[in-house]
Amino acid sequence: MNNLNMFESLLDCKTVEELHSSTTAIAREMGFEHFLYGVQVNTSLTRPYRFILSCYPDTWRKHYDEEGYANIDPTVSHCAKTSIPIVWKNEIFKGRKEARVRSEAKDCGLVSGASFSVHGGCGEAAMLSLSTSRESREAQDDILAVMGKAQLLTCYLHEAVQRIVLSKGPVPLKKINLTEREKECLLWAAEGKTGWEIANIVSISERTVTFHLQNAAQKMGVVNRQQAISRALSMGLIEPHTIL
Repeated sequence: MNNLNMFESLLDCKTVEELHSSTTAIAREMGFEHFLYGVQVNTSLTRPYRFILSCYPDTWRKHYDEEGYANIDPTVSHCAKTSIPIVWKNEIFKGRKEARVRSEAKDCGLVSGASFSVHGGCGEAAMLSLSTSRESREAQDDILAVMGKAQLLTCYLHEAVQRIVLSKGPVPLKKINLTEREKECLLWAAEGKTGWEIANIVSISERTVTFHLQNAAQKMGVVNRQQAISRALSMGLIEPHTIL
């Protein structure tokens, strides 16, 4: 099986169990003993939807969550901001807290590795970390040699998760298409403008403003103006430059 076929096989998976098994096999073929994929969908500013697929040691996963390490792990903050991969090097874990994360991860067999990110068109952000228990210059060279393949794995895995999980989740991840007028009305509503004020700004009737805001809310699966503004902002459906 060539590399592309290997990754495309993920798209044939029908269940989370199949996807976990296939991803584990691919990761190990690439020289990694462990992987962890996580995605966050900003369906809410305060309660985003998260999904994790992992073959990390359970003891480490539990400890990591209990200690809130996601808030201080530099690989997480890096992948949240950029699509550039990051190799785990000691200089990345500079502070005392970050160094503790690194040290304790090593104790659990997550010694060398790299993390990759992908940012989707519906506001979701995903991250894949691949790890091995090997610690040597050779291990680092092996990781660098498969960086391109690992990024491909990240993209294909994310697409597979979208099909199997996110499209059927609590708030299905789907492309939401707002009209320019709906975006415009939402933007002014986000600025605290009333329906009457928005009507005067964009030169339409107040009833038409209400119509556009209700349509936008319905498309996003929310029930009121405040939720519509929150959902649109968190999913990147409206941005300040839209009205310029």
